[in-house]
Amino acid sequence: MAAYEALYRKWRPQTFDDIVAQPHITRTLKNQIMREKTAHAYLFVGSRGTGKTTCARIFAKAVNCLHPKDGNPCLECENCRDAEKGALTDIIEIDGASNNGVGEVRSLRDNAAYMPVRCKYKVYVIDEAHMITTEAFNALLKMIEEPPPYVKFVLATTEIHKVPATILSRCQRFDFRRILPEDIAARIQYIASHESFTVSDAAAHRIAMLSDGGLRDALSLLDQCAAVSDTIESETVEEAVGVAGTESVYSVLHAVAARDAAAALSVIDKLYRQSKDMTRFADEISQQLRNVMLLKSAPDAPELISAMPQELDALKSLSEEYTTGGVLNALNAVRQCCDRMTRAGNRRMELEMTLIRLCADLQTQTPTAQAGGDTAVLTDRIARLEAQLSELVRNGVPANFRAGAAQTAHRPEPKIPARELQVEGKPDTSQSTPVRNWAEVLERFHTLNPAVSGLLQDSEAYALEDKQILLLIVRNRLFKQLFTRRDAAALEQAALQVLGRQYSIRFKTVEPQGEQQSPVDTLMQRAQEMQVPVGTREDKK
Repeated sequence: MAAYEALYRKWRPQTFDDIVAQPHITRTLKNQIMREKTAHAYLFVGSRGTGKTTCARIFAKAVNCLHPKDGNPCLECENCRDAEKGALTDIIEIDGASNNGVGEVRSLRDNAAYMPVRCKYKVYVIDEAHMITTEAFNALLKMIEEPPPYVKFVLATTEIHKVPATILSRCQRFDFRRILPEDIAARIQYIASHESFTVSDAAAHRIAMLSDGGLRDALSLLDQCAAVSDTIESETVEEAVGVAGTESVYSVLHAVAARDAAAALSVIDKLYRQSKDMTRFADEISQQLRNVMLLKSAPDAPELISAMPQELDALKSLSEEYTTGGVLNALNAVRQCCDRMTRAGNRRMELEMTLIRLCADLQTQTPTAQAGGDTAVLTDRIARLEAQLSELVRNGVPANFRAGAAQTAHRPEPKIPARELQVEGKPDTSQSTPVRNWAEVLERFHTLNPAVSGLLQDSEAYALEDKQILLLIVRNRLFKQLFTRRDAAALEQAALQVLGRQYSIRFKTVEPQGEQQSPVDTLMQRAQEMQVPVGTREDKK
């Protein structure tokens, strides 16, 4: 009885035309082979399961095929048959992970000097090339740059950043793309049609999504599912692979939207008892959150969503429970959780903590109920608060009203510089009322503008209620030079906070009575006598 052969080995492509979803590479290589203009060194780059090593093997067979067909190997000649069996000595496959030292590279370089035994070219296929050490790459450098005319190199790697730039510059680089889910699903259906089992479209799509762009991973999952049942459905995939169904994912996301931590945790507990992989479940949550994000951002582009058509209505219903800001916050939290779970001792606990944080802190309600998610909602809320505060100011604010909401009230900027607000002649206080809590206003002004608050020491204030004017009597000679428009605005703000009304400031400076000249005034007077220019910062503007 023949030994069982895994599906990914049994259905490995034999020609360039069989390679899935890499036409930009296969077309170029076929043209080079037909025109006999192949390079001496190639570098195949891409994620796992995208066809790098398979393409290298096909290339090695094609350049040595006795009867190539449109750049493809014929698969019938002696060289093709021996190459498929691994019996062709002129095609050498090397594992870069286990042959990464200088000694192995020197041996390769010495053997490359010999002519091929049967074929036209001696082809070296070096897999996992990024595992080769820097010293070994340096030993191989000259051979890759100028090999004998009968030697070709094909290097394959998943981590291009580890390959030295000196090697990159000497190779033709081909980047293998991740295979789209629909291409993987089509390949699965093609293989199933030639095997003894059937696969539903939903199951093929589920396997394609779980494979993350790698066809080899998809065929391994298909092999695993075929061992469970000859009729593969979505439930078969979930049972064989150990992943949760989409219903569990939707239940968790609905619970997060409703901020129901107990419901979300109960789903996690149920899946944990069924031995489901918590890391994979967290990744499924992030995939559905991505779909919700795309529905919120591009509702007219359903082709961007990675889901079956019958799942679209459920996703649209779910997206209505989230705002754009909410789903971005949730997606970011879950992706960070996935990163932590790769190195966490208790992966279930990591996922539970993430869901609890989302239910406790994330505002995920609909936009009409959202309090802090979207910018538009926040702006609308601020506008409503400002309107309420303005109404409160117009109707009169109690005298004990302090900094808080009133401090954020909108007030117009002073329209006249402070020096133009002076009162000429003797101040008329006959029709005004003294401000009894003026000391409290000065105290508040000191907190807003301590730099010039000392200029108002010993000042008096009178309120002209009918004109909403505050008349200040100031006894400081430097007041005119140092008190600016911005200071006047701060003083009006302090009066609003303490007195509860909006006043315009007018002032009159008078000579201090019974006081000696201040040291500053004395210094300025002496400077003027010595004809030294003296002024303030406001004078220089």
